[in-house]
Amino acid sequence: MRDSRIGIGVIGLGTVGGSVVRVLKRNRALVRARCGVGVEVRRAVDLDRDRLRAIGLPPKCLGSDFHAVLDDPEIRIVVELIGGVGVAREVVLGALRAGKHVVTANKALLAAHWQEIFALAQERGCAVGFEASVMAGVPVIRSIEEGLAGNVIPSLLGILNGTSNFILTRMAGRGMEFSRALDEARSKGLCEANASLDIDGHDAAQKLSILGSLSLGKWLPPAEVYREGIGGIEREDLVEALQEFDYVLRPLAIFKQTRAGIQARVHPTFIPKTHPLASVEDEFNAILINAGTAGPVTLVGKGAGADPAASGVISDVVHLARAIHQGGHEGMLLPLRPTKERVSVAPIEAVESKFYLRFSVLDRPGVFSFITGVLGKNRVSIASCHQRGRSERGAVPVIMTTHRAREGAMRKALAETDSATRIVKRKTIAIRIEE
Repeated sequence: MRDSRIGIGVIGLGTVGGSVVRVLKRNRALVRARCGVGVEVRRAVDLDRDRLRAIGLPPKCLGSDFHAVLDDPEIRIVVELIGGVGVAREVVLGALRAGKHVVTANKALLAAHWQEIFALAQERGCAVGFEASVMAGVPVIRSIEEGLAGNVIPSLLGILNGTSNFILTRMAGRGMEFSRALDEARSKGLCEANASLDIDGHDAAQKLSILGSLSLGKWLPPAEVYREGIGGIEREDLVEALQEFDYVLRPLAIFKQTRAGIQARVHPTFIPKTHPLASVEDEFNAILINAGTAGPVTLVGKGAGADPAASGVISDVVHLARAIHQGGHEGMLLPLRPTKERVSVAPIEAVESKFYLRFSVLDRPGVFSFITGVLGKNRVSIASCHQRGRSERGAVPVIMTTHRAREGAMRKALAETDSATRIVKRKTIAIRIEE
C-alpha cells in the first residue's frame, strides 16, 4: 500500500529551517500535487524555544532532543539544518542507521565526511539529498546527477560564494576599499558568522569539493582544493585591469580534468568582460559546466539566503517523497556507487595560467630589463606591459600580463624580483587570468 502522507522531521530551525517549515505549510496543496502524496512535518527540533514557538506547529511536535526524530517510526525523511560537523554528523549518521532518508544543506559536513556518509547510505539503502549545499536554490546538483548524467565533465568554473562576489563588485563598481565593502556585506547579512569562511575561500572550497566529487564519482577532499582568499585584493588593480585589458575580477572556483591531472582551486581570477560569468554581480552565484556531449551549460541565481536555501531543501524533500510514494528512491540524488576511492589533485605549482602582474619599482634605468630578464629566465613570456605615471622619488607601478606559464615558474621568478628590495619596493601583486 502506498503512503497517504510522508512524515518528515526538521532538526535546526534557524533562518533556513524556519523557512522550510513555513513554506511546506503554506504550499501544502502544491507539494501534494507535485509529489502525489502529502508531506507532513511531524517533528521539529531546536534548542531555542523562541524558534520552536515561532513556527506554529502543535506543541506535541516540538522538542529539543533530535533523538525523538530518529526514533519516530512515522518519520521517513530527516532534514538536518543545524550546520557544523559535530552534532550534525551524529544526526545524519543516526538517521541513516535508523533507515531514514536524509536531506541536508550542510556543505562542511558533506565535504569532510563524504565517504562515511554515502558508504553508510548505500549500506542502509537510503538516499541523501543535498541540493541546497552548494548554490542554495540553483539546481546544480540535480543538473550534474540527472540532466548531465551521460556527460563527462572536463571542467567547472563557478562563482560559489556570494559574499566574495559582492565585495569585489562593490570595489570595482563603486570604488570601495575592501574593508568598507566587507562592512556593507555584513550589514546586509551576506557573511557567515565567521567572515573568514567566505573571504578566505573556505566556503567555496567545500562546495567545489562536493561538485568535484560528483563529477568524478569519487571523493575530492576539501584539503586537496587549493585556496586563496580575496583579502589581498586592492581596488587599483580592478580599475587598471578593466581600463587597460577589459578584465573583471571574480572569486572563481575551478575544477578541471587535464592530462597533467585534476585541478581544484579557489582564488580571485580575472576574466574577460565577454566571459559568461563576467556579468554575474553582487551576491549572485553562477556556474559554467563544460559537459562533454551537451556543451557549455550556465546556471545563475541566488546562492545564499534563507528562502533560496529553503527552496533547495524542499526540492529534495519533494523529489524524495515522490520516489517513496512510488515505491523506491531510484530518482533521488544519491549516486549509489562505491565511494572509497579519493582524488589526487595536481599541485598548484604544476598549474598553467596567464597572469596579471603589478610591480612596484623605483623609476630608474635598468629596472625594466631586470624584471624581464628574470621572467624570461624562468620561461615566463610577457604579453603586454606598461608603466602607470612617473615619480622622482617614490615607486611607480609597472603592469604586465603574461602568456600561459607554470605557477611554479612564476613563483620562482617573483621570489627573485621581490628579493631585489633596492628597486622593488613591495611584494608584487599577481592575479591569475582565465579566458
